[in-house]
Parts: sequence; C-alpha cells; structure tokens
Amino acid sequence: MAKEYEIFPLDPIKSLEKRVEKLESTVSGKNIGHDYLELVRTNQQVVDDLVKMNAEVINKLLSLSESINNLVSKLNEFMMKFEVAGGEESETTKLLVEENKKMKTTQEELLDKLSRLEKRVNALVLSRIPIKRPVSPRKP
Repeated sequence: MAKEYEIFPLDPIKSLEKRVEKLESTVSGKNIGHDYLELVRTNQQVVDDLVKMNAEVINKLLSLSESINNLVSKLNEFMMKFEVAGGEESETTKLLVEENKKMKTTQEELLDKLSRLEKRVNALVLSRIPIKRPVSPRKP
C-alpha cells in the first residue's frame, strides 16, 4: 500500500487556529460574566438602599409637614388670643393712659418753667459781668 499525500495551503489552517484561540479566550471569559453578574447584584443592592433611604426621607418630610401645620395652627390660636386681649381695653389700661397724659403735660410745663428760669439766670449772670471797653490809645 502506498501512502497518499495531499498538499494544503497554510493560510486557511492558520486562520482556523486563530479562530480556535479566540473561541478558547471567550470560554475563559466565563469569569468575566460572573464578574458582571456580581457587579449587577452590587448595583441592585445600592439601588435598594437608595429606595429605602428615599422612603425614609419622604416619611420624615411628611412628619415635618404635619409638625409645621400644627405649629402654624397654634400660632394662629395664640395670635387670636392676643388680638382679643388687645382689642379689649380694660379699666386699668384706660387709667394708665390718662395718667400718662397727665404726666406728659406736667413734664412739658416743668420743661417750660426750667427754660424760662435758665433764661433769667443767664440774664442775671450777664448783667453782673463788667463790660470791658477797649482802651483807646492816648494821643500826645
């Protein structure tokens, strides 16, 4: 029996070898897929945490809104009481207002009298000061 030989060009064989190497490298890329899955899980955990924090912030804002509404209503009640108390003038308030007016007129009268007294004292002091007349030079 005689052996038969065939001659093949090397280019197609080398291209097939390159394709096999690429396939083998993608098969070893299964670890990359696992890394991607782990990254997706981590991202999902971060998203879940953000959703929980967002829900907590919304709840706190709602409770803050309720507290502010309560504060506003209490302030309104306080202002209503203040307006009612301010609107009613009691007898003591009227008496105090009248006393203030009397004291004001008395003070004005005292200030006027003090002003007149000051003018008299100044006039008296000025009248007792001797007036110095300039000496005129004597002519020889």
